[in-house]
Amino acid sequence: MVQLRGALRRRIKRARLRGDAVECPCCGRKWAEFAPDRGRGNALCPGCGSHERHRAQWLYLDRVLDLGIEPVRLLHFAPEYALRGLIEQRRAVDYVTADLDPAGVDVAADITALPFGDGEFDAIVCSHVLEHVDDDRAAMAELARVLGPGGWLVVMVPLDLGREATHEDPSITAPADREREYLQHDHVRLYSLDIMERLAGAGLTVTPQRMDERFPAARYGLIPSDVIFHCAHASS
Repeated sequence: MVQLRGALRRRIKRARLRGDAVECPCCGRKWAEFAPDRGRGNALCPGCGSHERHRAQWLYLDRVLDLGIEPVRLLHFAPEYALRGLIEQRRAVDYVTADLDPAGVDVAADITALPFGDGEFDAIVCSHVLEHVDDDRAAMAELARVLGPGGWLVVMVPLDLGREATHEDPSITAPADREREYLQHDHVRLYSLDIMERLAGAGLTVTPQRMDERFPAARYGLIPSDVIFHCAHASS
């Protein structure tokens, strides 16, 4: 009965949002607007559940990087539901999923000590993970280690574009305090654009990418704070 009521509510919500003013690049469906979620308006696709960052990522992977045109071995750490199925459909992609939580992924892995060989992957997607990791520099070093020559790493994190420096304080441990300071109770920092300096410290070149500047932001429900950091080995 509970599942039936949930399905009915979703159908009613979708009916209310019928239209073609916005379009989800993840599922291709069109709506009058995206649904509100987590205090943000125009955020959630009622069809596939993608948020702004998922739509930005898929626009980048699909339309900028042409993912799947060439064979590629790709590591996806903490794979998002909205993206996993899309990547799995690309037959040229040798797709490996990993997470600290072993449920539903190929490999159980600590991102600060990855169980993979040097240069094992041609591509890596790591989105909204590093803000949860105490030693994010160790995680960045590991991502750089398992990334092969000529490969690419896509990183996304929650950003405060108004900050000059990343906000972190080891003394902030209470969930309520972390939510107030870092936006979520299980975050350990709130990044600024100086994350690029940390990634560079792992031997990576970093190029920030803004999908809201490449594609119609209103059409696809994109926001400026969803910056994609495209990384490659400095020697590439």
